[in-house]
Amino acid sequence: MSPDLKLAKIFWFVTAMFALIASLGGAIFRDIYNGLFPPEFLPGAFPQDVITILVSLSLFYLIKTTKQNDIKKQIIIIGLLGSLFYLYGIFTIEMVYNSLYLIYAAAFSSSFWSIIYSLSGFKSKSFAGLKISKAMIRTSAYSSIFIAIIFTFLWIMALIPLMQSHNRIEFLYSIYILDLCFVMPAFFITAVMSLRNKSLGILLAPVIMIVGFFVIFPLGLNELAKPSFGMQINFGPMIVSFLFAFFMLVVATLHLKKLSIE
Repeated sequence: MSPDLKLAKIFWFVTAMFALIASLGGAIFRDIYNGLFPPEFLPGAFPQDVITILVSLSLFYLIKTTKQNDIKKQIIIIGLLGSLFYLYGIFTIEMVYNSLYLIYAAAFSSSFWSIIYSLSGFKSKSFAGLKISKAMIRTSAYSSIFIAIIFTFLWIMALIPLMQSHNRIEFLYSIYILDLCFVMPAFFITAVMSLRNKSLGILLAPVIMIVGFFVIFPLGLNELAKPSFGMQINFGPMIVSFLFAFFMLVVATLHLKKLSIE
């Protein structure tokens, strides 16, 4: 999909390097987030950094092994870049002003432009031989629409009282921005494109599911880590987070498995 794979790999490498530096810094210097996030979210900082380290290393492997015709690998790469865009979008928007803030901003920016460049060479004629079952298209599309509706409704219901009281919350407002302005529209748009049999929508369907997995899964890990911080696990949110995360992972995996590109 990328117009120039060599240049795309440079974009990907730069993003992965920024993410690796940021996540290693957080994993090594455990108090770097103190006072910058709500206390109830600090238990998940270390697991999140470990996941990001693994994502960065996976990107390095994919960068080395991906060839021009490895479309499925490029789909996975874009999904991983999307997860970094979301994570470091939170760090940047939330003004996590520690010694790594400029790295967060760099990872946020480079992941966004890496995705843009990766998709800039897309030509529908190149995917005339794309094959996937109608059942899989519908499964991915309706799942995406369901997720978009659920989270859009939840976030709007959470925002309405803030709007009515003119209340500016101190933490986690970035999630409303990223979800309502970027992620949920992406779920909905890719679903509509897929149902209309548009090749770009079909290719991006697993991308948005990969992003969703890496957004939701760490929330469950945050709950699991709470006892080590003297906090109680909220089993309801933890179970819901893991169910949503693994559902999206399964849909993305099945979609990629069923996808045939000739």
